[in-house]
Amino acid sequence: MSQILNSLVVAKGLETQYALEQIMENNLAGHVLSLVTYTPDSLNKIDRTPDLVFIVNQEEALTADEVNRVTKMFPRCTSVVLDDDPERQRDAFIKAGADEVMSLADLRSPLGRHMLEKIIAFRDLAAAEARVEASEERFRGIIEHSNDIIILLDTDGSILYASPAFGRQMGYELWTVLGQDFFSFVHEEGLAQLQSGFRELMMLPPTESMSLEFLFRHRDGRFLTMEATGSNLLRNQTVQAVVLHLRDVTGSKQSEVELKIYRLHLEDLVAQRTREAEEANRRADLVIAASPDALIAMDEKGVITFASRHYRTIYPASAQVVSEGNDVMEAFEVVTKEVGLSHDDERYADMRAWWQKPKGYKEFKMANGTWVRLQARRIPETNGIVVSTTNITDYKRQQALLAAQSEELEVALAKEKTIVEQQRTFVSMVSHEFRTPLTVIDGNAQIIHSRGDTIGKEALQKRAVNIRSSVDRLVRLIETILSAHMLDVGKLVVEPKPCDLGKIIRDVCSEQQDISPNHRLKVEVRGIPPAMVLDEKLIRQSLANLVSNAVKYSPRSNTVEVSAFKEGNMAVIEVQDHGVGIPPDEIEHVFSKYFRASTSSGIPGSGLGLSVVQHFVELHHGTVALRSKVGIGTVVTMSLPIGEGRF
Repeated sequence: MSQILNSLVVAKGLETQYALEQIMENNLAGHVLSLVTYTPDSLNKIDRTPDLVFIVNQEEALTADEVNRVTKMFPRCTSVVLDDDPERQRDAFIKAGADEVMSLADLRSPLGRHMLEKIIAFRDLAAAEARVEASEERFRGIIEHSNDIIILLDTDGSILYASPAFGRQMGYELWTVLGQDFFSFVHEEGLAQLQSGFRELMMLPPTESMSLEFLFRHRDGRFLTMEATGSNLLRNQTVQAVVLHLRDVTGSKQSEVELKIYRLHLEDLVAQRTREAEEANRRADLVIAASPDALIAMDEKGVITFASRHYRTIYPASAQVVSEGNDVMEAFEVVTKEVGLSHDDERYADMRAWWQKPKGYKEFKMANGTWVRLQARRIPETNGIVVSTTNITDYKRQQALLAAQSEELEVALAKEKTIVEQQRTFVSMVSHEFRTPLTVIDGNAQIIHSRGDTIGKEALQKRAVNIRSSVDRLVRLIETILSAHMLDVGKLVVEPKPCDLGKIIRDVCSEQQDISPNHRLKVEVRGIPPAMVLDEKLIRQSLANLVSNAVKYSPRSNTVEVSAFKEGNMAVIEVQDHGVGIPPDEIEHVFSKYFRASTSSGIPGSGLGLSVVQHFVELHHGTVALRSKVGIGTVVTMSLPIGEGRF
């Protein structure tokens, strides 16, 4: 695909522009010129930055100062002075900032056009190198500010590199530990096991990792519990070391110990309260007269022989019936009406059966939420029965609270372990995701650097495409990670404003097409409004993720279809590929953070893209849906509301 060069002609008339359009038509390889003419005095009215500037020396009136003024206005552009006599003021114009001085006749010749193409190629190469440098700087910043410690070890265990997090967390100056034996910092309690694990790690292939745990000495003498994930990259030409990702888990280990102690405390507390209740029941026969519980005694025929004043306090409306000489079952019927226990309630039959033959104890929850325990004790001397009614509401509440707290602690611990494992897996995966494109960038950059003068134009462009693709992959990965982090901490700010959704879709597809020349993106936009209130950055990133996924997961099919249309009050965007697809039982998990389908094995990815897309779309009060078949392909549908945005 040809690149459009926005070209500016600085001249007092349109004659030069017409001549350039005739000369340059289909003659500048890989580029198409879009020409516009401005007079020297109207340059401040230009509303876009050109890629190429032609400064015309008309009637031999052009000066070096004027050339310098133009080149300073467009410092990143390629500037060419057009002069009928190029050699007359070449040195002065070059010193003033022009990249080349030539005539229209020169441009008509193959040599002149080749010279102009070379100037443009060097400009593109410089821009690519600047992007690579910026990408490397971002990656370096991530490593330097990461809380995870990264250490590179030689085969004998000597420290080749330690990330800044090592110095911050362990208290050492980094230069003091380089070359030191890593195992000399490890507590002897787990030293032998760690050394054995290190030897096993050096036998593993680069694609596998090993988890290690050990005590590491802080500069102040303390030993901290460290969890490490090790990878064998000794055969990697760039790294040539064993890589350890360390994390201080001293706090979480201490929390586990404290949680275990607290759980034992809760168990002892519950057991103690149970023993206290049983002991209170055992004493009831001995202290029945002084007991604060409500007591009622009956003979063997069920006639009430005694009712304590506490009973009358609990059931004031039934006080006359719950008295000596009355039948206990008649009293039961009156009390059930007072507490609101109807005959239809299943508890009614249960309690009636118990009162007919009181035995043991019965716990009962009344309509007002109060819990009582009915305890029956037989009196051997009279063959009568004493029933005590104890309010156990607080006990039940505390028992339920203790059970809930224990369950919450167990759930929290399981969740924490899951999060730690997910983050460990994610860090390992992201580290691999960064290394691959950086290796591609470095390899292509080295070839361009060493063979730039001899390498063919087509090969040079291919190398540049490889670099752009890898840079795009790095940038997209970084943007996805940063967006996921901003969502997690709740600091993502939505900035809606009117924008052209159709243009965004076409721009995203065009950018993807540039870096994916082996795929063909078919784009169809129809019926959607020219302006919608959206956060352009978030929607652009969402579309870029979906289109990139469609290309990435279609290694054997070169066609990706992107369509946008209006459906009711929604703008609907569908991205369809004909790739590997997703198993039916995994589709419900695709929007979960860190989840990757089983069919994505061997294909790079972080597991964050669809999760971030769903959050971005929901922030716009839209929806995202996905349907897929293994071996057939996947369709992702994103629906956004049309009208005034509500954020």
